[in-house]
Amino acid sequence: MRRRVVVIQPLGFASAVAKAAEELESYLARLSPVTTRALPDLPGLPSDSDARIVLGVSDRLAGLRLGRLPAPSESDDALAIIPKDGRLFMVGSNARSVLFAAYRLLEYLGVVFLRPGPGGEVIPRAKSLRLPTKPIREKASYRHRGICIEGHPRLEHVLALLDWMAKKKMNTFHLEFLNAGVYWDRGYQQAPEMASAPLARRLTTADFHDIDGRVIDHARGLGMRIHRGGHGWTAQVLGYPPTGWYVYNRPEGSDGEHPWTAQVNGVRGLFHGQPTNTELCYSNPAVRAAFADQVMIYARRHSETDYLHVWLSDSINNHCECSACAGKRPADWYLILVNEIAARMKAEGLPMKVVYNVYFNTLWTPEETRVEHDNVTMQYGPITRCYVHSITDATCGSPLPRQRPGLNGVRLPRYNRAAAHVANMWKRMNFPDNLVFEYYRFEPIWFDHLGCDLTEVIYQDMQAYHSLGMQGVISNDCIRAFYPTPCSASAMADALWDRRLATGQHRKRIMAAAFGPLTNEVQRYLRSVTRRVVLTDGAHRTMGGLAWTAGTVFGADWTNHRRRLEDTARLASDAKGRFATLARGQADRQVRTSLQIVALHAEQVWYMAQAALAALDGSRSRLGRLRKSHRTRLLTILERFAQWVDPKVAEPVEVIFRLAEERMLSISARHGGKPGRRAAR
Repeated sequence: MRRRVVVIQPLGFASAVAKAAEELESYLARLSPVTTRALPDLPGLPSDSDARIVLGVSDRLAGLRLGRLPAPSESDDALAIIPKDGRLFMVGSNARSVLFAAYRLLEYLGVVFLRPGPGGEVIPRAKSLRLPTKPIREKASYRHRGICIEGHPRLEHVLALLDWMAKKKMNTFHLEFLNAGVYWDRGYQQAPEMASAPLARRLTTADFHDIDGRVIDHARGLGMRIHRGGHGWTAQVLGYPPTGWYVYNRPEGSDGEHPWTAQVNGVRGLFHGQPTNTELCYSNPAVRAAFADQVMIYARRHSETDYLHVWLSDSINNHCECSACAGKRPADWYLILVNEIAARMKAEGLPMKVVYNVYFNTLWTPEETRVEHDNVTMQYGPITRCYVHSITDATCGSPLPRQRPGLNGVRLPRYNRAAAHVANMWKRMNFPDNLVFEYYRFEPIWFDHLGCDLTEVIYQDMQAYHSLGMQGVISNDCIRAFYPTPCSASAMADALWDRRLATGQHRKRIMAAAFGPLTNEVQRYLRSVTRRVVLTDGAHRTMGGLAWTAGTVFGADWTNHRRRLEDTARLASDAKGRFATLARGQADRQVRTSLQIVALHAEQVWYMAQAALAALDGSRSRLGRLRKSHRTRLLTILERFAQWVDPKVAEPVEVIFRLAEERMLSISARHGGKPGRRAAR
């Protein structure tokens, strides 16, 4: 029987449109018994074309009487999939939206994109190719839908993530700092799993720039918007390397003074020895001019950048207290600086946007200064918020104090009622554009189902940020963060595209694709862990460290919860064995991978419960064996799941190990330093 041939014609010469044709050529042949053939790009559709699928931006298809087409826009994404006269026309508001239309068609045909890399997608096989018979028209709910580099990435991880992001219709990637070397250094030279395969030499700044360039080329090929910069500018202005949070050890005999640094407590110098965490004397016109010079040099050299993030230091209560600087609020001085930079960019015809960061010292709005140019974008980074509740949950903490803090008297809002108040204040500033810089899969992801349901929080946030007037989200995510399920990543991506997403159905679809017939069993395990770990429903937990333990059994007096800890350990042990065994018997690769990652989650829970029990028993030797075992297992885990699990997965367990050690030291001190009978074993 002769196989049906599906000819695919891309129009225009954009790489993302050509990519869309290539992807359809590949996937459609795997979905059904058809032969596919993607033709070379053409400027327009020939009258004698035999193409069954035609792809192009709206301008290329405007004369074909296809009805309402997406409005052309480089910033805003929209797509249309239109059947007409035996053809399927796939149209986008820009080139990347044409690629999004291709992936939307594949989703219509049943493909589910769970995570990057092998074992990351579901491709059902059908008896025939059934293309849509009615138009599909969609427009993104949010302009900015992206991820910022974080964690311990290597190049292959980022390239695979970018491909997954495009499949999920995300349009933005941010390489933080002036180059992303601090992250490449972590991935290649600090990640524990790299100890067994060390590099032949240390990577240099030139290497970091080269890796950045390869990431940018790949992202550009997908039509993505490129964000660069962030922290590091203050170090650059002072003549220090602009990457990382290093402490500068000044040469012997140097007093460390620099006339451009902020005067704090009567002293000008590096704040805690860290150039990146040092503010400058922004009332000094020479300082602002030098700052702007550095930004302009970078902007001219990096024309690939769409949004250049010009952030201040990564610290708090370190602004200049000299008499001139004290005359204005930190947010005013910052906006004066950004206005000056934006004006110079416009004068030179540089098309990139300048990003103003609402963060730490600049949470309170300017009193006197207003944004003066349309090439400025405001970004809000609620880094100290709670991740148990949505950002607009009125029960989460208290509102922001009515009175502004004095200079260097900022107290960060720890809970979401205050964090939402900050966003509402800035909404009234009427910036031309804005976005939120979130942290979902930086630290909160590793504590998922150990006190919160991060997926549910993300669903709610993606609706809430619209009410706060925000135009999108970039999440500062570990590149390797698809744990313990693919749900949280898909929740952010899909709800940024459609904030009215039916969240219950969406989660059900992702879980079913990931775990197949074992979905209910996995969900029962996750609910059971939460039920055993959480002690109070009203707890508030922020990122990392000890903060996440609040309201959980791990942050309580373990003496009162031995039975709960023992029950948690048994549950985790049974689940680990069960899911590992089930994974070995799975023919479907994506189900096998998903089960293995959930088994890893259960193993982490087991280590935490056992560490607490060892402390209760006063057994230092057992705690030591547990820690050694966990670190050995971590190497295997990171090698096996390198694309999806970052070394930060160990953080919750390490927190409990530290708490266990502190408990035993405290007990030992109360007994004059002599261990009890159990501790001696």
